[in-house]
Amino acid sequence: MNNILTILLYSLTLISCRQTETKKKVDKLAENKYTKVSSDSTNKLTDKIENLEIEYTVWGCACPNWIQTKDNINNDTTKNYLKLHFYIEPANNILGLPVYFDAFKHRLKITGQFYEREDYPQGTIEMEEKMPKAKVFRYTKIELIQKD
Repeated sequence: MNNILTILLYSLTLISCRQTETKKKVDKLAENKYTKVSSDSTNKLTDKIENLEIEYTVWGCACPNWIQTKDNINNDTTKNYLKLHFYIEPANNILGLPVYFDAFKHRLKITGQFYEREDYPQGTIEMEEKMPKAKVFRYTKIELIQKD
């Protein structure tokens, strides 16, 4: 009886250690799955500094979500409409979107430059759903404005 109890305790300890080891391996795989940066660090900014009034478009995909207000007036849903959308990226962490930004209530006025080539915002991590490359606007000034 004493031997059976010893074998049982040993088996439980062994199984418990294996489960912990397996969990660590699974966690490590999940942690490393999406760590590849997709953006091209060699992409250069154009020389032209622009002031844009932009709006956020809610899509059902990982697509570029920003469009100039002037291009959004006719709400064209053709393929050209998607091509008018772009990504934005702040020049520094202080310039991020305000926490109270609401896509249905606000627009943005931003100042900055487009990158020369279509790409992803700097630091974009590869995701499960493939994002299309698009124009990227790097802004150095941001102002929140109410929609009409």
